[in-house]
Amino acid sequence: MRRTLALVLILLLALAGLAAAQTRGGTLTAAWAQEPVGLDPHITSAMSSYQVLENVIDNLITLDAEQNIVPSLAHDWTVADDGLTVTFHLREGIQFSNGKPMTAADAKASLDRLIDPETGSGNAWRMAGVVDIAAPDATTLVLTLNGPNPGLLGHLASSKALGVFDVAGVADGSINTRPVGTGPFMISDFQAGTRVLLERNPFYWREGLPYLDAVDIRIIGDENVRRSALVTGEIDWAFWVPAQAVAELDARPDVVIDSVPAGQYYYIGVNMTEGPLADQRVRQAISFAVNRDNVVAAAEFGLAQVTQDPIPSTSAWAFGYAPYGYDPARARELLAAAGYPNGFEMEIMPTTFVEASIRAAQVIQADLAAVGIRATIRTLEWAEWLQEQGEGNYDTYVCSWNGLVDPDDFYYAQHRTGEVFNFTGYSNPTVDSLLDEARLVTDFDERKAIYAQVNQAIVDDAPYIYLYNELWTHGYRPYVRGFGARSDQAVRFVETWLDR
Repeated sequence: MRRTLALVLILLLALAGLAAAQTRGGTLTAAWAQEPVGLDPHITSAMSSYQVLENVIDNLITLDAEQNIVPSLAHDWTVADDGLTVTFHLREGIQFSNGKPMTAADAKASLDRLIDPETGSGNAWRMAGVVDIAAPDATTLVLTLNGPNPGLLGHLASSKALGVFDVAGVADGSINTRPVGTGPFMISDFQAGTRVLLERNPFYWREGLPYLDAVDIRIIGDENVRRSALVTGEIDWAFWVPAQAVAELDARPDVVIDSVPAGQYYYIGVNMTEGPLADQRVRQAISFAVNRDNVVAAAEFGLAQVTQDPIPSTSAWAFGYAPYGYDPARARELLAAAGYPNGFEMEIMPTTFVEASIRAAQVIQADLAAVGIRATIRTLEWAEWLQEQGEGNYDTYVCSWNGLVDPDDFYYAQHRTGEVFNFTGYSNPTVDSLLDEARLVTDFDERKAIYAQVNQAIVDDAPYIYLYNELWTHGYRPYVRGFGARSDQAVRFVETWLDR
C-alpha cells in the first residue's frame, strides 16, 4: 500500500512538472509552403486554407491524433437505430472569438449555408443525405437523413467545411479573410501571399489553452528558402520540409523532423472527354509506362510509398490493388491496339504551388517518350492551374488529393458522375451505384467489400493514374513542444508551447 501511494505521489509530481513546463506566452513563427486561397470554409478548396482554419474553427466533433472521433463543441451525440437521425448535445457557455455566444442555432446556420445550392460549396457532398437540420433548443442540434450514412460522422469530425462559425461574416464579406470561430486562435491580420497572423482567442472554451499568444504564419513557397529559414532560426516551424533535405535536417541537433504516413495520394488526372485519352487502353498504357519508383525518387526523394490505388497501406481500408507493373512493352501493345502505334502528343500540367508535381511531371514525360507519347509540360501558378483544371483546359495534370479519412473521402467527390471535384469527366454507372450503396451500409466488412469493387473498377478504368502516398513531414526547432504530425494532415497548435 505504501509503495502504491509513493508511486501515485511520483506520478502527481511528474504531472505537475509537466504542467509547469508548458510555458504560456510567446509567438510561434511558422512557414506555410502554400498561400491560403481564401478562408471561407465553404468556398475554398485549398489545403493551405483549411490548415489555417484548423486553428480558428471548431467542429461539433473532431478526430484525435489516433483518428478516433471524439467530442468537441458537442460533448456527446447519438445516432438513431435506423440511422436516420443524429442528435448532438452542445456544451454550454461557448463563445465565438468576438465574444458572441455560440448556440445550436449557429451550428445550424453554418451547416445550412454549406448545403445551400446558392452557396456553391464544393464540400456540400460531405453532408450527403441530410434533408433537415434543426436546433430545437440552444444546446441541441438534430440532423435528419434520408438514409443511413456511416461516413457522415467522419466528415463532421475531419473537415473544417463542416465547422461552426459566425455567419454574420457572410453578409459583411469578412468570411473570406477573417472568419470568426470558436477555435483557440483568431485571425488578426491576413495579407494575401505574405502573412496570416493568428492571436489567442480570449474566449476559448478549453481552459488554459492555447499556450501560445500568437502564431505568425509566413508564406514561403520556395522550399530551399524555407529550409534555410528553419536552420537559421528565422522561423520556428516549417510546413512541408523539402524531401531532399529531410535526411540532412534529421541529423542536425537543432531541428526536429516529424513525419507520419498521410491520408492522401498523388496522381495523374486524365481529361477523358476527347482524343486518345478518352480510350481506356491509352490510359492503361500510360499507367504501365510510368515507373513509379523513379517518380517517388525524383518527386519526394524517396520519402513516399508507391501505390497504384488511392488508399495508403496504413489505413484499415487499404486494398493494395496493383495491376500495373512498370511495363513499357505492354504500354506499347495497348497503344497499338487503341490505334496509336506511333504514339501521340499530349500535355502534362503541374503547378508551382506543389513543386513535387513538377519533378514528377519530368519523370512522367521521359517515361512516356519511351513508349512514343510525346508530352510537353505546362507549369502554372496555383490560381491559374485551378482555373484551367476547373474548366477542363488540360490533357493531364499532376496533383494530390488530401486530408482523407473515410473511404467515401477517397472516392466520391472525385469519381462520381457530375460531382464538383470530378474534373476528368469520369462516369461509370456501376461505380456511381456502388458509391451510393456504400453510403447506406454501416457494417465495416460489408462496406469494405463494396469499396473493393469501387477501387478495382476505378483503377481499371484509369481516369486517375495513382502514383504514391506521401509521408507528411514537418520540421521545427527543438524548443517547439506539444506539436505532432497527424495522418489526417491537420495542423493544430492548440497545445503547442515554446520551451526556450
